[in-house]
Formats: sequence, C-alpha cells, structure tokens
Amino acid sequence: MAGRPPEVDHVKKTFFKEIQAAEDLVAKILQFKGGINPAGTLGIHPKHVRQVVELAFMGMVASWEEFLEMVLVRYVAGAKTGSGYRPTPKFGRATSLDHAYQVLSNNSKFNPKKDYLKVTDPSWVTNQADFLFSTHGFGDVKIKGPLLGHASSIRNRVAHSSEKCRADFKSTALYFLAPPNGALKQGYGAGDLLVTPVSRHFGQPAIQTQLTHFSAFAALYKALADKIVP
Repeated sequence: MAGRPPEVDHVKKTFFKEIQAAEDLVAKILQFKGGINPAGTLGIHPKHVRQVVELAFMGMVASWEEFLEMVLVRYVAGAKTGSGYRPTPKFGRATSLDHAYQVLSNNSKFNPKKDYLKVTDPSWVTNQADFLFSTHGFGDVKIKGPLLGHASSIRNRVAHSSEKCRADFKSTALYFLAPPNGALKQGYGAGDLLVTPVSRHFGQPAIQTQLTHFSAFAALYKALADKIVP
C-alpha cells in the first residue's frame, strides 16, 4: 500500500525565504560600498562589498537548484500543492522519495547522500518533466534556459578561477552588457556585473526600474518557482 504523498508547498516557502535573505544581505552591504570615509565613518572596501554580493548570489543559485531537485522528486512521488495542483503523470507515481530519485536518475542504486541529479542543466530538468508528465509547470525553465545558464556561469566564476570559468563568465558579461568596443575593463568580475543595472535580456520592466542583475535573477527565480509550484 502506497504511503501518503509528500508535500511540496514548504519547499517553495523555504526557497523564497532564502532569496529574501540574499536580497536583504545585498541591500545592507551596498549601503557600505563607499569604503572608509576620511571623516571617520566606517565603511567596507568596494572589493569586499562585491565579494559579499557574489557569495549571496552563489547561495541563491544553489537554493534554486535545491528547489528544483526537491520539487521534481516530490512531484514524481505524487506530491501536490495545498490548492490541489500537481503535474499529470504519464506512468503513475513513485512509491517514495527514494524511488523517485531512482526513477529520475535511472539508477536503482541512487543514493541522495552521494549521488547527484542534473538539476544544474535546465534542459535535463525540462526533458525529465516532459518525459514523466503530460502537463507540468517546468516549461518556462526551458524558455529561460539561456538566462539560467548565464547564472550558472556567474556562480561558477565566483567559485572557481579556471580558464574555462573565466572564459564562460566573460561571454556572460558581454552577453548582458554588449559594450561598444566588445571588451570588458580589466579585472571586471562577477560582483561588478551583479550590481550593474540590467540593460538587455530581462525585459523592459526590469530595465525601466533599473533592477541590478542580482535583483533581476532573484525576480526570475521567484517567477519560475510560482509557475512550478502555483
């Protein structure tokens, strides 16, 4: 006899709290971006301000990926929202969360403590959803796949300084900024991009309200989560 389906609303609630915490941290740290005032007012060096923004963004991306995994696994196991919504399964539901991990990974020995689902890849997420559900709310993840990919390249540049991560981040920065000379200023980093207002790719409302790239990504993640867990 199958047990009670897992719940999913709390996953979205936790994710939104993580985003809010990241946004609050960035808002507070940007108040000190002027450095140390000669008059004696203490501040924080702009370099360190950008580092805090980078770490907040890295945490937000990680929270997004955790949200995707936890929701997808729960939907495969038959979870539904408090309002009664759930994707329509094509093949029935998994009998447990462990079984759902096995289904999604195509690995009967999958161990969530050691193994990983490919939630960093938007295409993998949407392909899984398309295969397992006849209707679902993951469609916009595919539509926004390019933006989500650029978010990953920003996160990876914060975490690593390899040549590949540097090259990927440069491509991302050029994608968003499109500088007239096709070049970035020397030393331009992830924090610089994240605190810069958007000018492309996020839509006119974001441009008109001068959302930073950090805030635009936060809004994107929340909008996608609302589609996935309505």
